[in-house]
Amino acid sequence: MLTTAIATAILATSLTAPTGVTDSLTEPSQPPCRQNILLGQCELQVSDDGHPPTTSVVKTPGAKKPGGSACIFEGQAVPCRTTYGFFDVRSGCYLFSLGFPRSLEKSVGSASDYPPGTKFYGCWLILGVVEGKPVVQITMESVNRPPGEERTIDPRVAARRVVETMEFVAPGLGLSPYVQSADHVGIVNVPIWMWVTDPGPTTTGPQTKTATLGGVSITATGTVDRIEWSMGTGKTVTCKGSGTPFTRAMATGRSLKDMPSSPTCGFRYPKSSRCAKSGTYTVSATAYWTVHWTGGGMEGDIPLDFTRSVPLQVTDLRPVLVDPDGGSEQPSVPPRGCSN
Repeated sequence: MLTTAIATAILATSLTAPTGVTDSLTEPSQPPCRQNILLGQCELQVSDDGHPPTTSVVKTPGAKKPGGSACIFEGQAVPCRTTYGFFDVRSGCYLFSLGFPRSLEKSVGSASDYPPGTKFYGCWLILGVVEGKPVVQITMESVNRPPGEERTIDPRVAARRVVETMEFVAPGLGLSPYVQSADHVGIVNVPIWMWVTDPGPTTTGPQTKTATLGGVSITATGTVDRIEWSMGTGKTVTCKGSGTPFTRAMATGRSLKDMPSSPTCGFRYPKSSRCAKSGTYTVSATAYWTVHWTGGGMEGDIPLDFTRSVPLQVTDLRPVLVDPDGGSEQPSVPPRGCSN
């Protein structure tokens, strides 16, 4: 309830997961107050049922669920819902429902002075944020929302819809055997270079888009955190960038044993693909994105991933014995069987 006195409080809380901007809250009971003699303020405990936002990428491969998010006041994260009510970016308050109590009639008039369906809220005005805790002050002014006023959708919903309109595609894959070998065949223990053949905003980022949906303006920026290459043998290589392209000049004048390894993203196969399904290894590259968005007084992260695969044949070069009398040539080492 509003009183004639002005009370100031520090909301002692960590960040809480957002519940979106809503006006369906009932008036909360007055929280317990612990007087701080030095500050002359009322310190109150606010429940925390969520977790702070994070810019790190979900490490679980294939994760597609939205990441953390938080409400933002003057560039700082604040709880989206507290004992005092819900965060309202337009007023800079924590709002709680008043209905139309008799105590408001002297200051705002009677209920008949407003269109039917008008909602009235009390306001805990946010004065600032100290060490991650918002400092609030209750005000005498109510916040009114007339019926038919445009309702803003949950910023998290708007952000997901904006991200759905952004153009992301799996990267094109480059493997060094496709350059150095006319038969497109890799060789056991010879370095394989891996890279993205079409780096750009849609494949390796960054990509930014701003759009307004449901009364909320969202700006989303996607960046690639890493590219994970699955080599078809159970081994995975993680590369931070798009890799280094291999060119014929790198192989000129070099024997296979002198072939250089990629400085950024490479692999060596310890055995041929002869015993693999279809006689090839399936090489897959997955680009893991983080799309960071802001808007509607909130911000958050949405992880995405996109995968492309290509087959790769890997052969094992074996020395050949030559009959000086002109007989047929035979490998010095017979091929091994495929049984485990």
